[in-house]
Parts: sequence; structure tokens; C-alpha cells
Amino acid sequence: MTLRPSNAEPRRRQAPRNRRQLSSSAAASPGQLATTLSTILLLLQTIAPPSAVSAYHRAPCTTTSIRRQFQYSECYAPSLNPDLFLREASFVMAHDAATGYLPLSTKDSNEALANHAAMSQQEAYSSSNSWKAISKDFLALYGKTQVGTVYDQLNHGARALDLRPKLYTNGTIGFHHGSLIDIPLSSITLGNLLEDAKQWCKDNPKELVIIFHSKMVHEAGYNGLASQVYMETTDDGYDAANNNNDANQDLDDMFYDDALQQNYYNDDQANQDDNVNNDNSNNDDNDQSASYSYYYNGIAALRGVYENHGVPYYPCEKLGNLTVGEAMDLADLTKLGGKGYLLAVDRHDMYASLCGKANRAQYSLVTCYSSHYATNDNNVQAQQHNAESNSQSYMQCTDRKGTGQAKLNALRSYVKASTNNEPTDNSNELGPPADYLTYPFNQIQGFWQVDASSVQVGLMHESTLLDDNRVSQVNAEMVRMAYNNEFDSVSIFSMDNVALNGNAMFSVLRNQCDQSAISNDDDGLHACGQQLVMPQMNVSTTLPIFWNVVLFVIYGALAAMVLVMLVQAFRMRNKELRDQNSLICSGSIIT
Repeated sequence: MTLRPSNAEPRRRQAPRNRRQLSSSAAASPGQLATTLSTILLLLQTIAPPSAVSAYHRAPCTTTSIRRQFQYSECYAPSLNPDLFLREASFVMAHDAATGYLPLSTKDSNEALANHAAMSQQEAYSSSNSWKAISKDFLALYGKTQVGTVYDQLNHGARALDLRPKLYTNGTIGFHHGSLIDIPLSSITLGNLLEDAKQWCKDNPKELVIIFHSKMVHEAGYNGLASQVYMETTDDGYDAANNNNDANQDLDDMFYDDALQQNYYNDDQANQDDNVNNDNSNNDDNDQSASYSYYYNGIAALRGVYENHGVPYYPCEKLGNLTVGEAMDLADLTKLGGKGYLLAVDRHDMYASLCGKANRAQYSLVTCYSSHYATNDNNVQAQQHNAESNSQSYMQCTDRKGTGQAKLNALRSYVKASTNNEPTDNSNELGPPADYLTYPFNQIQGFWQVDASSVQVGLMHESTLLDDNRVSQVNAEMVRMAYNNEFDSVSIFSMDNVALNGNAMFSVLRNQCDQSAISNDDDGLHACGQQLVMPQMNVSTTLPIFWNVVLFVIYGALAAMVLVMLVQAFRMRNKELRDQNSLICSGSIIT
């Protein structure tokens, strides 16, 4: 039986009996005394000094804002139940985790301003490049969904990382956030991000962390991804790529067994594969253990980075029927010279697609900003008023006393449908997957989604995704929903800004009955679910003073850039007028 450390006590909803009740019970009869003593023993066992072998303690655990997000004292959380199917385990996922590396500084803006000032007059007169730089800075600031490195995000409760890889023509792998932004290579690369994740796993060696890829792009576009690489997939090939490191010997079969090597190509490509194998039959005779497969260019590049950094990387079907314990065996970094549990997964298709149902229904998205819709009499009247006054009215998630509540209700319905609807594999319909072998995981998008219109309106309001998240208090609402069992099940719960109440969501999900190692004990003595008190969450609706200063400086620099451009254009216009007047006064015509 797995027990808790003695200093980690559950914060129960119901207090134990008072002293008078215990005294009357003891005096009543020997039978009642035995019952009372038994109850006391059960209570003592619940908070007894346990073995801390299978437990997580968040470090540091010094501030009140962190401690109160955990349902046990000392920032304690039990480990996942190893007998639970991986698809049934609950993970907090940091949405677009790589955006945490985007700097909120004025360095780029100042450089752009200096470069603009150094332009010739003719170059300055054409300001398209400057406007492009301004737009890029605005979008980078707006599209940042996380704060801090992946080490920080994992420390804030994330146990899954949502990564959108971008392959560059020089072979480097960086990241992007859809059509909004590219994360500069100077900020982070896949290799550096993996080292941050490995360091957290080393510091917290009992926790399983999963990296989910999706929406891979190439600097050269579609053609850069569509090409394929014919790669050796034998044990020898893996050893050669890792300089014959003895630490990898035991994992050779794990990485490259026959079940893993699924060829994601059409029948014509399969025929090509057969022809290549036939042409190389002499080589096969010399080495019967050699095998080859086609891999998309992006997948081959990803494999290279993961092998170089000693992190397991699998296709989805490898995890379909595994338990948590079996997945941790595959993710065990000690077999590769590291420490902790970390693995990466995707479909190994051209776009490194998500290993699960994304639940992004394009026509049902709930954005932070949108036009009023005629869903009730008030909105009908609002639309009529807008039409008569030729004005536009918006619903805003940040308007908590007005339209923001309707927005929050819409998001609540969206996330509940993602898990409570009937199972379906239709990507345009919300609900859990019907085929768990094809879609081992089910994602709940517990954040404000974006479309072109919402981005425009958000920029008009000088807002950001992080600011929308804070002001609307959406993370706290998602935690309350999870605590109140409003979801039939949770696989991966994707959140923006896990730094705000991410640990609260982690604690609630981990302490659901049957999720953790201690809640699954046969004796049933340990509190779980709503037997524990709801975490106390941070509900700050404003940015810290430091970030307010940073935002003020950034927006001020951008405004200064625009002002400089206007001043230079005005000076050029005046110079042209002076030159023209000078030619007329000279009394001669110059052609």
C-alpha cells in the first residue's frame, strides 16, 4: 500500500468528530467503543507516516499562492496509478508550450527602430518593411500563451507539452503558433527545450511527462514536408547514430521493433519500398537484421533530435493499449543515461499530427471576442441597435459583469461537450474518440480559442491571450468544473497560462478517485475527489507591476517607431518642395 509522507495531510471537507462525541461513544458500550477506536485508527492510517517513494512534492513550496493550490499540505500529490490505462490517465497540457520562450522585452523593437533610422531617405519613404516589423511584434506579444520555460510550466502543474514544430531548411527545428507567430530560433530550439524538460524530470524523477507534437510546418512549405527519407531502422543504425553508447543497448529493440515501424505512405510508395528492398537484396543477404522504412522528412529530422538528446519518440499506436506503468517503462530516461520519465509522441505522418482527438470544431469555436449573436431577446435588440447606428458591438470574455458571463457559459458548454458527448471520430464534431487505438488521447481545449476576427478585435483592445486568460479567470472556472465532476473523463486538459492555477488543476485531476496510486488502494482509506477540499485559486485580474511596465515600454516603442516614420516622410516631402522651388528660382529648366 502506498502511503503519504507524515507531513502531507489531506485537506478534508468534513472535520473529524469533536471530543464530546468521542467521549459519549466510548462510554456508551464496548461495541461502540470498538467502533470508535476503529474509526480513529482509520483516520490515523489516512495521515500516517507513509513511504515517500511514490509521491510528488513541488519545489519550491514556499509561497502561499502555490501551497494553497494543492489539496494536500506541503505541495504534495500522489503518483499516478500505474495500473490505469494511459488513455484514462489525466494530464494537464500546456497549450503551445514553446511560446513561453517568447521574450517580453523591448530589444527587438529598439533594434527595428535603430535600423529604420539608419535607412536612406528613399528606403524610409517605403515603409512596408517597418509596418511588417510592427505587425510581427504585435502578434508575438498577442500570441504568447505561456509564461516561462517548459521547466517552469511543468513546475506549474503541466504534465504534457503541446509543441508545434517548424523545420528550417538548415535542418534546425524550432516552433510556431499557427498563423500568428514563429518562435525565433534565438529564443528556443527543440534540442534546448528537451534539455529543459529533462532537467525537470531529473529533479522530479517520479512524474511522467508526455510531449505531443502537432501541425508541423516547414520553412519551404508543403514540398519541404512531403519529401521522404529512406532510413535504416535496425539496432545497428540506432547505435551508430548514438556513437555506440552502451547505455542505449537495452533500448534498441524498444525503439525499433516491428510494431513501431509503420509506413505512412500510399500504395504507390509501398511498391517503391518493395522495389528498393529488392534492389538491395544482396545487402539484406549480408545482414539479415537490417531493415529500412520511409519516413517523412520532418519525422526523420525529429527522430534525429530526440536520439541525440536521449529522449524516446514513438508513433501513436505504440501507446494505444498501454497502462501508465508500461508507458513509464518506455519513457524511462535512466536507460538512456538520464533520470525521470519523458517521451514524445505523434502520428508520424507528414504533419506530425496529434495522438488524439483535438476537439477543435471550426464552426463552434469559443473566442474571447465576437459579435453579438441573436441567441436571446437582448442580443436581437443589440443587433437592431447596431444596424440602425451603423456601429459594431462585441461580446468580450474580459467583461465579467456583462457579456463575459455569456462567453464563459459558452466555453463551459464547449469543453463539456468535448468529453460528455457520444464518442465520435469525426473531427468536426465534439466528443471523445470512438476508436482509442487510432486516437489514444482525448483533448479538452479549456482556453479561449482564436480566429482572424478575434485576433483583430483583441489587438484593437490592446489585449493579449495571457491578459484575456487572467481577466476572464477562465483557468479558475475550469478547475471548479473538474472538481465538481462536470466531465465524464479527462485525458489531456489543455490550458493557456498554466502559471495561473495550473497546479490547482493538476491537484484536482491527480486526486480524482482511481487516478492516483493511493486512491486505488484496496483498503479505500484515502480521501479522493470531492472528499478533499477544493484548491484555493489565484484570481488576479491584473498583470504584475513589472509586466505592466514592460507592456508600456513595448507599446511606447512601437508608437515611437510610427512617429519616426511619419516625421521622416514629412521631412522628405518638405525637401522635395524646397528642391522644386529652388529649380524655379534659378531661371533655368533642368531635365
